[in-house]
Amino acid sequence: MDAINQPLLDVRDLSVAFHHGSGTSVAVDHVSFSIKRGKCVALVGESGSGKSVTSLAIMRLLDPRRARVAGSVMLDGAGDLLTLPAKALAAARGSRVAMIFQEPMTCLNPVQTVGAQIAEGLRRHVGGGRAEIDAAVAAALAEVEIPDPHRRAAAYPHELSGGMRQRVLIAMALACRPQLLIADEPTTALDVTVQAQILRLLAKLQRERGMAVLFITHSLAVVAEIADRVGVMYGGRIVEQARAADIFARPRHPYARGLLDSLPQTVRGGRLRSIPGQVIDPGDPPPGCAFEPRCDLRIEACRAGPVPFIPIPPDRASRCLRWGDL
Repeated sequence: MDAINQPLLDVRDLSVAFHHGSGTSVAVDHVSFSIKRGKCVALVGESGSGKSVTSLAIMRLLDPRRARVAGSVMLDGAGDLLTLPAKALAAARGSRVAMIFQEPMTCLNPVQTVGAQIAEGLRRHVGGGRAEIDAAVAAALAEVEIPDPHRRAAAYPHELSGGMRQRVLIAMALACRPQLLIADEPTTALDVTVQAQILRLLAKLQRERGMAVLFITHSLAVVAEIADRVGVMYGGRIVEQARAADIFARPRHPYARGLLDSLPQTVRGGRLRSIPGQVIDPGDPPPGCAFEPRCDLRIEACRAGPVPFIPIPPDRASRCLRWGDL
């Protein structure tokens, strides 16, 4: 397979179980997907669906004393991120794969200037003298459209607005030019106007760099702005995978349909509706389809056992026995 069509990231049967006093909860259950170079895949679902745990497992940021992670996460050129020795993993983070998070103030050091924090990664992965590092920091800030980057590099996080801090996080993540960016709810804490600016910026940087992006979000409205393909997650599993345009045109899983129906009318016409019921308890999942207790299309067979991924030509799949009735 040629390099263009070869997946940059190939996640296979990724599972995460957390140990606690009363037993074990499965947060991610045999999740598989891949991302090609220059493409964006979004994982979307309600809080508790397993999407953020998936991203943390890929980066090996979960506490091994509490979380048991299985499966494989193959990053082209680096190998399986789940089994890399510590030194090789540290080298891959930042230089090959980087991550930005939802709340900048929990990720930025309050007693260091933002320029010093960007410079730390550049020294580790790129190298160079003081003048070269300072120039690279300013270039990274300018690339994320922060005005007067030399002056802003000397600012502390509390001196910047929420939108500026998020841009700094993006600059930190991209300064060493990684092949893959994982963005975990990067716009949730921002107001709508700033959200749109950050999404446009990420899409622009992705196009210019040919970078792959894994975008984690609870909002299908955000997915419409940035993603090529979508994995809809529920109960720790991907329940539908398809091109973003196909999800919006005709969802093939009741949960995906429910997420679409919950969008404001400005995004999708018709009456605004909510999904009845609650997200499942990962410590006590239903025996069959995880969405069955909340589904208005459920039949007896949905309770019999886990529903497999059913391929739907040409290039989508659904974990729904009644996908044809949607």
